[in-house]
Amino acid sequence: MTNITDDTTNNTPPLKDDDDEIPVIDLSNPNTEQLLHQILRACTTWGFFQLLNHDIPLPLIQSYRESKARFFSLPYDTKLKLKRNAQNARGYFDDELTKRRRDWKEALDVGVPGSKDWDTPDFDESNACLDGMNQFPTQEECPNFREITVQYFEECAKLSNRLARLMACALGIREGGEDAQILDRMALNHTSYLRMNYYPPCDLNDTDTVVPEGPPPLGISPHRDAGFLTILLQDDDCHSLQVARFEDSDLGHDNSWVTVKPIPGAVTINTGDMAMIWSNGIFRAPLHRVLTDPTKKRYSSPFFWNPGYNELISPLDCCSNEIKKKYRPCLWG
Repeated sequence: MTNITDDTTNNTPPLKDDDDEIPVIDLSNPNTEQLLHQILRACTTWGFFQLLNHDIPLPLIQSYRESKARFFSLPYDTKLKLKRNAQNARGYFDDELTKRRRDWKEALDVGVPGSKDWDTPDFDESNACLDGMNQFPTQEECPNFREITVQYFEECAKLSNRLARLMACALGIREGGEDAQILDRMALNHTSYLRMNYYPPCDLNDTDTVVPEGPPPLGISPHRDAGFLTILLQDDDCHSLQVARFEDSDLGHDNSWVTVKPIPGAVTINTGDMAMIWSNGIFRAPLHRVLTDPTKKRYSSPFFWNPGYNELISPLDCCSNEIKKKYRPCLWG
């Protein structure tokens, strides 16, 4: 079992200018001790890694990519019918603000139904929850979109549960023990959601490109993910996601940012604020951003593995034996 006091668990970001490769981890590695060490190292330094042999079927990923692209190619008025609002946080939007700057993207959010039953009609009252209700295009507007999206969503949930348990093992938490009970509850009551992003080209030299006043727009401004972990599916040929080497600042020189270059067939994993609190700061919730591209479209899909609405996230005792607890308990909902 991994010892969390080992000197490899230095929860500081990589700072060397030549340390510019996001870790790559093969989930099929038969050497469990080595696998846990790799996960621990990635989560305590970069907070990012690319995951191979993740068991999400590649034909499903391809179908999902194609279905997502078809959705964003729908007429704007058709997408606006699914616009999220003050009463429903789920649906389509193109006006997201990150750190008070408008993102250069369109998106659609889909989450766990309140009934936890995807076969229940989306607007059935049993599906109401804190985040609202899912909104999908009709079968006529975007054939098989809902079916494919739900299949991909459930595969991400299954992988997230597996990764969370490996992260726990890497901290020395025994499967079935008291400290692992939160993971059992998350598996049953998680409030995760899948965000589909479309980043159109942003050519600032094109007179037809209308951008807001101020600095050149970003796909998404620097931010950290609030949940436990994120599974990101991104395009192989457009390298726009960047992770910060530095900590505790939204500013930094260009060489402080490292571009994540997707490996075909891999998904990208990053840890979030809840994992950082849970591990008492051993895991790092990394700052990251998305650049615009002047010529290329870009699609991405982060799946946010989130606790139940009533889950109180506190630093684990096993991560606080030698050091003071850094965080107060946080109620996710």
